[in-house]
Amino acid sequence: MAVFNRPGRLLVAVIIAAIAVCAGIWAAGGLFVRPGPAETLSATRFPVARPLQPFQLVDHRGKRFDNTSLQGHWTFLFFGYTHCPDVCPTALSVLNGVAQRLSDTGASTHFAFVTVDPERDTPEQLDRFVTYFNGDFIGVTGEESAIEQLAGQLGVLSMRVEQGTGADGYLVDHTASVFLIDPAGRYLAVFTQPLDAEAISTDFRTMLKDYP
Repeated sequence: MAVFNRPGRLLVAVIIAAIAVCAGIWAAGGLFVRPGPAETLSATRFPVARPLQPFQLVDHRGKRFDNTSLQGHWTFLFFGYTHCPDVCPTALSVLNGVAQRLSDTGASTHFAFVTVDPERDTPEQLDRFVTYFNGDFIGVTGEESAIEQLAGQLGVLSMRVEQGTGADGYLVDHTASVFLIDPAGRYLAVFTQPLDAEAISTDFRTMLKDYP
């Protein structure tokens, strides 16, 4: 399911949401199953984690961000943009709450914010934005085609919506889920809206127990 950064444009939102659901099923090869309520509160997970095809981006420190950047630890991925008026700041606040709640697990966890607006989101801009919420968060940008290469594997869609003239004259409607990557760099689960720090943290602890 997708959630967008403006409440209007209902028809566009419905269309993108429907396509996003189909794209996510396609990306998963039809393997998504939703465990019962006793197992998870908000997570949908693969029965078998899905490897990600090669991609190459850059983080807010100017370092390469690619498949190897996802290995050796758990990664929570969120796609958004720094000019987002509501959904993205809320999501990063939630993820900061997740980070705090998981500090006692002993699991190595990273949190990465991948822009869907590389035209405006330079590494410097991402640095100011993501570190405001948590100094350890990682901002990720790159060529639009490279971002789409990663986003497409996760069923993430985005659409530029013109609002006026000038560099700030547009918004971006986008899928607003959180994607969980396992320590082998594989796509394991997705948390859909509404995002809740307690539910995500509880589900992650459940998945830790089941993880090989």
